Amino acid sequence: MKAFMGLLLHPRTKKHLTSFINDPSHALAVIGPSGSGKLMVARGIAVALLGLPSVKESRKYAYLTHVKRPDGKQDIPIDSVRLITKLLKLKVPGDRAIRRIVIIEDAQDLNEEASSAMLKMLEEPAPDCVFILTVSSTQSLLPTIASRTQKLDVQPVALNDALDYFGNNFSHKQIESAWNLSQGCVGLLMAILKDDKKHPLKIAIDNAKAYLKKDKYERLLLVDSLSKDKKQLALFLEALLRLLSALHHAMVARGNKTQQEKILSSRKLAYKLQEALDTNASPKLITLELALNLL
Repeated sequence: MKAFMGLLLHPRTKKHLTSFINDPSHALAVIGPSGSGKLMVARGIAVALLGLPSVKESRKYAYLTHVKRPDGKQDIPIDSVRLITKLLKLKVPGDRAIRRIVIIEDAQDLNEEASSAMLKMLEEPAPDCVFILTVSSTQSLLPTIASRTQKLDVQPVALNDALDYFGNNFSHKQIESAWNLSQGCVGLLMAILKDDKKHPLKIAIDNAKAYLKKDKYERLLLVDSLSKDKKQLALFLEALLRLLSALHHAMVARGNKTQQEKILSSRKLAYKLQEALDTNASPKLITLELALNLL
């Protein structure tokens, strides 16, 4: 359990996590929105189950496999799952009950063929292996996959817990601002405070801040680039919604009703466009409406 001693976690998340480590099953779905810290939790679980000293050491462990959507791709292909199948055929030295871990990052990105192959592995699990799937929601998985996993919700932390955890290194104002923007999602909260240049949602929020400063003409110039990658557009819209929510709360606190109404209108627009993207509306039309009608 040393892997979790230094992590900021919601008490219920920590309780369920401890229960799973004490009595693990062959598969676990770690559930939470972008920025919740799902991957951090998954890696911590892997370290605990394998009896490794740290997450850093786990990166050198030959029988911990980490699969995610390849850069530039829209999904996790069947080839990635076939690689897992090959690795599971290797014999693992040692006498621990669990000697190998497979982490599937953002398992909702598994394509149809990869999902079917994953289901077969879960139906016939290797006795010394645990699968850990990070996922935004179980509804985005095949029901047959979801039914074969235990569930762990990574819940947002309270502001007071964040203040206690980060208080020695950051000011109250910095922590509160980061908490409002992250909505208590630990992964994003930490990325904002530490100015992590590699965290995808933190990058998207920085891009959304820059976008809000542009005029309509400059935004129209970005329509093509924003609409080329549906996954990145979805992340951008999520970042924009978080940013607008934080701005709205700030205007409410200041009593600025004019700005409240403008920002609320933009939040409704962003929500509408996010739902449209989820139902496969044209990304180009979405980015065009965003450029013309936001704020």
